[in-house]
Amino acid sequence: MTAPAPTRLRLLLIDDDQTVRRTVGRFLERLGHEVLAEGSATDGLARFDAEAPDVIISDVRMPGLDGIELLRQLKARDADVEVILITGHGDMETAIAALREGAFDFHNKPVRLEDLAASLERTQRFQAMRRERDQARAQLESLERARSPLLGDAVVGESQAMRQVAELVAKVAGTESTTVLLRGESGTGKELIARAIHRRSARSGAPFISVNCTAVPDTLLESELFGHEKGAFTDARAARQGLFEVSDGGTLLLDEIADMSPASQAKILRALEERAIRRLGGVREIPVDVRLVASTNQDLASLQADGRFRQDLFFRLNVFTIDLPPLRERGDDVLLLAYHFLSLYARQFRKDVRRIEPDAEAVLQSYHFPGNVRELRNLVERAVILCEGPALTGHELRDLQAPAASAGGSQAGELNLAVLEEDAIRRALERSGNNQRRAAEMLGIGDDALRYRMRKYGLA
Repeated sequence: MTAPAPTRLRLLLIDDDQTVRRTVGRFLERLGHEVLAEGSATDGLARFDAEAPDVIISDVRMPGLDGIELLRQLKARDADVEVILITGHGDMETAIAALREGAFDFHNKPVRLEDLAASLERTQRFQAMRRERDQARAQLESLERARSPLLGDAVVGESQAMRQVAELVAKVAGTESTTVLLRGESGTGKELIARAIHRRSARSGAPFISVNCTAVPDTLLESELFGHEKGAFTDARAARQGLFEVSDGGTLLLDEIADMSPASQAKILRALEERAIRRLGGVREIPVDVRLVASTNQDLASLQADGRFRQDLFFRLNVFTIDLPPLRERGDDVLLLAYHFLSLYARQFRKDVRRIEPDAEAVLQSYHFPGNVRELRNLVERAVILCEGPALTGHELRDLQAPAASAGGSQAGELNLAVLEEDAIRRALERSGNNQRRAAEMLGIGDDALRYRMRKYGLA
């Protein structure tokens, strides 16, 4: 028999079989736990509300509410509890459904008591890790608010450039539905700024939804944004809300909007002008109250001048523009962010790494960071993994100390954007072992965007 669990838990056992409740309950009490027992999911929910148990162990097949519906109702309550399900009708579909609904573990009847005890121990370890994660997150959020008081979100920075961004965020957040255009290189934190606008606005209690226009194929984008009616296309077996409806009352971020097709651009423009959408295959106008935030790393003014982006949509988006500075223009924010990520990953990887040595600081301050904050985050994560002592040194950042590719070795060549971009792509491909999907993730761009740039620089 498994040794008693190190921590006493309050357990809620739900099963319509009295014999199971008695047998399993006695076993759990012998392990040192407090056991509450109920014969139905309905009574179990009432007991949960009254007693707040640490873990629920429930049968799946019961009269009235079953175990799957129990999970759904707990999720609707945003309940902070783990659920272990047991059933005498075990099959793969039931197990998958249970896990999708949030079950922590799944056992078939007759349940092996040793397996159940082991499952409870795993639950305790998970809860302890989650508590540590939540404490670390709370500490980090407190630190971030102290470091970036103007934004109050997960945006770290004290440079003048970021203070100007914070002031613009505060101004536009106070408006009801002004459209915002965020411009900046990949990895500069455009989604974080969009979330900061949402959280500081009167819409903060409603959903914030983000969709990457590069990642969603154009053939699916209309259904994703506007939804569809049953029978609108072959696989449309039921009506489905689009993201405009889901984000009603809140904020919708269209990330990398420059990659959207002209046809989709026209539909976005209509939704903005009419403040209503029509589902794919539908005829009914559905009113929506959404603040639209668009982001791009391209020059929309040049694109619309060349006929590659709708002029009317450009004017509609360009109501309130915020330009995000690249990391290389943010001065000491590089080290501030590096310490932020160091704290984050040291806790995550359970390493006692607390500082950055001067040689490593010099490397970080001299590097141009073509991938911006996202690249810095990835570099610090890797460095913390490699670090064997209490501080990051230049050794963990040795990959950054190699001279960057340049055009003829001149200063102008070193600062040429195309040269920097090609160098970043080469580095990402090298570090990812030529895995294009991983390289694209490291660079913060879509797969198609990476392939386009690889062809552009002859790297395909």
